[in-house]
Amino acid sequence: MRRLLALAALSVSLVPATTVTALAAPHEWHTCPSEATGTVAHNGGSDWIATNQSSRPRDLRISQIGSRQALVCVYRMFGTEYWIYKYPSDAYPRCTVTDNGGGAGRGFYCLTP
Repeated sequence: MRRLLALAALSVSLVPATTVTALAAPHEWHTCPSEATGTVAHNGGSDWIATNQSSRPRDLRISQIGSRQALVCVYRMFGTEYWIYKYPSDAYPRCTVTDNGGGAGRGFYCLTP
């Protein structure tokens, strides 16, 4: 029984090391803008006031936009989703949404082909 506990402790202590090693491979890390602000323009007189809305990122996705995969940051404004997106670089096109484990929060972890 003691040997089993020692093996279990050893295997648990090795898990963080393998996770860090996986993130140490050549990569690009992309995070969403911390806040997005939406404004409304109108052609009414100056007595009409348009309010701005702002949001922090609510979700991160990888979605097909046109014929390419895009890194999408989803915000919530004016009662619906608002997307800000960018395309991954050609050098690091294989991306996933993940937590980098280093305190920077969720983002897009992109690897070489």
